[in-house]
Amino acid sequence: MTDLQRRRLEQQRDALLARLHALPNLMRGSLYERQRKCGRASCACATGGPKHPGRQLTVTLRGATHTRYVRHEEAAELQALLATYADLWAIVDELTAVNLALLHSMPPRERRVPARPAPR
Repeated sequence: MTDLQRRRLEQQRDALLARLHALPNLMRGSLYERQRKCGRASCACATGGPKHPGRQLTVTLRGATHTRYVRHEEAAELQALLATYADLWAIVDELTAVNLALLHSMPPRERRVPARPAPR
């Protein structure tokens, strides 16, 4: 790899890091719509009629799944948070590809990871 190619990769890496730092608030999870019964005995949904649409957010944290009803006015904000999370992973994938290319461009001696100091 030429010095020019390496510099371009480094510039691309710096641009990706800048995009990463500029990301707004984000959230991991899934937002979906489901049909449910409302619970009123007099409603048509109780006797097999059409059910009511409702939005749910599902997030898994530390091995536990959390589900929450999402009000109509919260849906747009949540979709934006989830979209930013998807953008984050797109940037991470690009950054990984650039760093891998940079790693392959270095001679083997330069690739060595410095040893960690021994714990005291």
